Amino acid sequence: MSRLSAVAAVVLAALLALAGAPARAQDPDLIGDLLKSAPAPSVDTEEEEADGGDLDLPEVSTPQAGRQGPASVPGQRVIVDDHAVTPEPPLGPAERNYEARLRAGFAAAQGRQGALEGRWLVRSQAGPLYAFQFIDSGAGTLDGAWSDPRRPGSLSGSGYLRSASRTGDRLVLGFEAPPHRGPVRLQLRVDPAGQWTGTLTEDGVEVAVRMQRD
Repeated sequence: MSRLSAVAAVVLAALLALAGAPARAQDPDLIGDLLKSAPAPSVDTEEEEADGGDLDLPEVSTPQAGRQGPASVPGQRVIVDDHAVTPEPPLGPAERNYEARLRAGFAAAQGRQGALEGRWLVRSQAGPLYAFQFIDSGAGTLDGAWSDPRRPGSLSGSGYLRSASRTGDRLVLGFEAPPHRGPVRLQLRVDPAGQWTGTLTEDGVEVAVRMQRD
């Protein structure tokens, strides 16, 4: 019998005894006195465990998010001792084939360009006069644009060539360049060393010039 059952039996016996005895005026609350003097019932350890009392449960640790490695940087050289950067994956067969085709196309386009392809600058003894951007297909046709470095930022300081022809070692260009009256005319000849020299005519005034790559 548990301790709680024993206390309940004592209280029940006292109540039965009091029920058979005559009530006394000097002890009006004997049941209350018995309850006050009775020790507080204690819960048995086995009952605590059955009710799910304080149990020592293992702590559950929350898994941390997986640590991601450093991202690779395109075009950056990676060495063995550099732990902060991962190398780029190698190109696959399709990517290598595409890159080879791009390189071959660029080389073919470069091979078809003429000798005047690119940017050139015409100057006199006084300084730069005109800059030209030529498109030379290498098939005898020449096109391009001009700009006047003496008037930077001017709306009329640049434009397209009106005419362009190259025959053998001779080059003749014509274009409108306001505020000059009439077309500006450039006549050049190339020597065996590849130097272009000749004359430039503006407003009827002809000056000696040379043309060099810019």
